[in-house]
Amino acid sequence: MKGGLKNINMNKKITIIMLSVFAIGLVVAGAAYYGVFSASFEVLPSIILSGTCDDTLGVVHDGDTVVGSECTLTNDADSERDLRISNNATEGIEVSYKGTLTLGQKNLNTWVLNGDTKTINYTIIGDEFEVDVPEGYTLIYYPNTEGDVFTTNVANSIVLVKGINDIENLPIELDVGDDYCGNGNNYAHNDGQCIGAKLWLIEGDETAASAKLNSWTASEFYFETELIQYNAEGEITLSPGASLTIIPVYEIGVGVNGTQEVTTTIE
Repeated sequence: MKGGLKNINMNKKITIIMLSVFAIGLVVAGAAYYGVFSASFEVLPSIILSGTCDDTLGVVHDGDTVVGSECTLTNDADSERDLRISNNATEGIEVSYKGTLTLGQKNLNTWVLNGDTKTINYTIIGDEFEVDVPEGYTLIYYPNTEGDVFTTNVANSIVLVKGINDIENLPIELDVGDDYCGNGNNYAHNDGQCIGAKLWLIEGDETAASAKLNSWTASEFYFETELIQYNAEGEITLSPGASLTIIPVYEIGVGVNGTQEVTTTIE
């Protein structure tokens, strides 16, 4: 009998413990919280491609240089996007990406285009920076250095020759810019690109052009209508709302044969 009472007491203890645990569980399950919220949104691509972009170039021959179609990249986001443009070209095929730049004479008070314009071609991405320079003109890269002092900027300006130039990426590290989209002095806001290099076209040879630059004889200058970038590694920054049109150029080496497909990736 005593043993039976002992078992009954033990069962009561177990039951009480289990009820206690169950009660604690109910308290936890019914615990109050201060609030809850959620978010839903639709994600859109930041970079929009427009233009032909995809090419079927047909039959070409080794040793040829083949120019593809224009492809425009537009930053549809509200903040900068750092892009890397690369391709999967096989050995023997070199790919570069070119762009065009319009330069024009401007009213030096309003900085609005009011005269003749000229267009040049230049390398955006590639192993070497190549640029066209019209006959009878000198092309100058004008950097805005720290403090934006005119004499310092001129001292650090670089003459770009027709063809290949031995130059680092543009803009160079020394070029800190001049609040291009916010200073009210530029006509180039149609594409919204705020980061890049300024190229100016000045009539005359290098000596004559440098003299005009130093004396700010600028009424005949052909100023940039947008900032440019050049990067050997394919790294490009697009400002919010800005667009960049690239033209692929395929240099096919001697001995390359068979069907080739080159894919350009923007990441």
